[in-house]
Amino acid sequence: MLGIIIIVVIAAAAILLTPVALAGNLTVPLTKVTFNEVTGSLTFDHVANTTSSLTAYEYYFSTRIGGWFRTSENKVNASAGTANINFTIVFSTPNGAATLPVQTLNGVGLGNRTHTIYLSVDQGEHVSGTYRLTVSIDAATKPAGASAFGAPIARGFDVAWKVP
Repeated sequence: MLGIIIIVVIAAAAILLTPVALAGNLTVPLTKVTFNEVTGSLTFDHVANTTSSLTAYEYYFSTRIGGWFRTSENKVNASAGTANINFTIVFSTPNGAATLPVQTLNGVGLGNRTHTIYLSVDQGEHVSGTYRLTVSIDAATKPAGASAFGAPIARGFDVAWKVP
């Protein structure tokens, strides 16, 4: 019986201490960068970012599980054609810059999507300072009835913010 209690205590301690050890703190900053993209014309609007603070437990057990790059489709019409979209993302922190993994959407319908990028300790946002996100997007479209994709169109944007 004592052995089972010891195992339960060790397991509970591991669950409670691991997020704080990974984050290096009880609270972590989280910046959400959200933007709308229209594939057919490759335009952007409503680029916005918000920075908040949450506990390491909220981050590791809730937010992080959904991934750092999320896309929701607003008005997409696959019968109008398809697109192959690549997102190249460079995240500059007070300690340097890093290219995050390229995000690719292949064979998706033409239309409007909302993309949200979640940046926190896993991507390098963990100290006070100025941060910058550079997003480069190239999209090749194939309208309905076309036999091949057109030449890719490239666009991008920068957004900067301060973490206190």
